[in-house]
Amino acid sequence: MQTRAGVVEDFVSLEEFQQMTEEDAYRVELVRGRILREPPPAEAHDWLSFELGWAIRTFAREHDLGIVVANSTFILHVDPPTVRMPDVAFIAKRSLPTGGFSMERSWRVAADLAVEVLSPSNTAIEIQQKVLEYLDCGTRLVWVVDPAARCVTVYRSRVDIRLLKEQDVLEGGDVLPGFRLQLAELFEPVERV
Repeated sequence: MQTRAGVVEDFVSLEEFQQMTEEDAYRVELVRGRILREPPPAEAHDWLSFELGWAIRTFAREHDLGIVVANSTFILHVDPPTVRMPDVAFIAKRSLPTGGFSMERSWRVAADLAVEVLSPSNTAIEIQQKVLEYLDCGTRLVWVVDPAARCVTVYRSRVDIRLLKEQDVLEGGDVLPGFRLQLAELFEPVERV
């Protein structure tokens, strides 16, 4: 089955997915037991992911709130197996595994904040599916960043959704209390695509 963003292959178990090696330049996720390959992201995507991740990390560290990871996989469902890779994720201190980090390939906790930066290959249906999967597995806040439209859609639940434009301020709510980022500053260096 071919999708616009990638190729979905035959059913793969969670264990088989965890043992896969990086065989090409594609980002790989597991969606309902099927491998989904996405092409490498564009420059604007990489830059925005880094800048937003750095801003969240700096704030979280200053306030001892938790950790920030980038391009890490999260097990959202075991049956059918679904493993997603947000561009940036924040894990609150209270959600971190006790006893330190494991050597496992994927996080077995829900990210408290998942950030997806759109790429030209993403479809609205694919992003909506990701957002709903994050929320359904316990993610408390999802930000979908659109570099082309220079906006961020904030999801707190399936019904609490807000579109922020370039002149607005992105806030961390109860996930990152006190976090504020002027979107004009985030998007300023990104040329309209």
